[in-house]
Amino acid sequence: GFMVLKEENKIAACYVYLTNSKAALIEWVVSNPSYKEKDRKEALTTLIMVVEKILKQQDVKHVMTIGKHPSLLKIHKELGWVIDPTPSYEIIKNL
Repeated sequence: GFMVLKEENKIAACYVYLTNSKAALIEWVVSNPSYKEKDRKEALTTLIMVVEKILKQQDVKHVMTIGKHPSLLKIHKELGWVIDPTPSYEIIKNL
């Protein structure tokens, strides 16, 4: 996982799942709801950009994530991600 810190504040975090192909999945992108500073968006943007850079260094060619929060969608779009306009659904089964 990756985390953005400012002093002692944990601002944003995510997990990256690698595959045995040249693809990766960024998931559980979260931010601290108690952190209300103006640089919160910058922290999320930095988090995604740093993860992208590390994945490129690992020769990953494709990365995807799943999300629906409008501010995260906006950040991804600003970073050049393709946002599928058709919503998808989480499909879960408890075993």
